[in-house]
Amino acid sequence: QGSKQLLNNYPVYITSKQWDEAVNSSKKDGRRLLRYLIRFVFTTDELKYSCGLGKRKRSVQSGETGPERRPLDPVKVTCLREFIRMHCTSNPDWWMPSEEQINKVFSDAVGHARQGRAVGTFLHNGNSYYEGTDHPGSQDEVFNRGMQDGSAD
Repeated sequence: QGSKQLLNNYPVYITSKQWDEAVNSSKKDGRRLLRYLIRFVFTTDELKYSCGLGKRKRSVQSGETGPERRPLDPVKVTCLREFIRMHCTSNPDWWMPSEEQINKVFSDAVGHARQGRAVGTFLHNGNSYYEGTDHPGSQDEVFNRGMQDGSAD
């Protein structure tokens, strides 16, 4: 199974099989396609130990010295963003997500990885934990409540 390079000027590859799965499962929705591509391009650990896109400023007053989280690889992130835009532009029947929606797909993926679930699966490891800086009742909970929207296919 050969590798498909997403964009010529980025060293980001997925297999043809992954691409077929992503396209066939995305139902012409750019967000879903992005969700699949994130899962193929980033490892769970990359997602879990990152601070996502590095946009949210975290409060430092807790004084905790946890492992320093790095933003996700900007090359991969930019590549996926560009790719989704390009794909939806060249396939007008696909739904083009906005900048905010693209960002949300990335942060959801990070949140899922931290909870020990693959993106879009319901395997719960019994007790979800929050780090000191993420207060229960943050967007994670809101997201979990809205998870029955068919996004787990």
